[in-house]
Amino acid sequence: MRIVALGDVHNRDVEVPEGDVTVVAGDFTNVGPVSFVERFLKRLKGKVLAIPGNMDTKEVLDFLESSGVSIHRKTVEVNGLTFFGFGGSSTTPFNTPFEFDDEEIERLISGFKADVAVFHDTPYGFFDWINGRSVGSMAIRRWIESVKPKIVFCAHIHEHKGVAKLNDTLIVKVPPANEGCAVVEFEDFDKIIVRFL
Repeated sequence: MRIVALGDVHNRDVEVPEGDVTVVAGDFTNVGPVSFVERFLKRLKGKVLAIPGNMDTKEVLDFLESSGVSIHRKTVEVNGLTFFGFGGSSTTPFNTPFEFDDEEIERLISGFKADVAVFHDTPYGFFDWINGRSVGSMAIRRWIESVKPKIVFCAHIHEHKGVAKLNDTLIVKVPPANEGCAVVEFEDFDKIIVRFL
């Protein structure tokens, strides 16, 4: 399995390598337009799974849903693996279009299980530092600790990219799309190779 993961596209036409699955972890736009999302998705090859980011409007989510690529608050099975996604972010100082408080996130993701999870927001304490403090979601972190997915992809905080472990879960923080993407390859979860292109 080869998963290509990217996020924070923000209306930029970026090149995306081909994978068995392409995961877009939100922020296709800067508060629209939906027409960009339509053009961008047409350029992606293979199976595409996507969620909106905090800078995406409800119209973007509606388009992802109608295009059959949305995994926001749903699970999809691909090649025997269950994918789950949750878009938007915890609250920011900027009052962006698609935000939730942490209690609401906890309620909205409760009950879902997956092998691979895709969040726009970062789990608290992982790649989420701004001005020396963590701004990620505790609800997402608690979900990971409880559900124990094998891989979690996240985006949102432009300043960071990398790989970390939370217990047995591999967290892959993708860079903004203009800086590249993550390519994750594995035959089984015992050996997962992560490269940033």
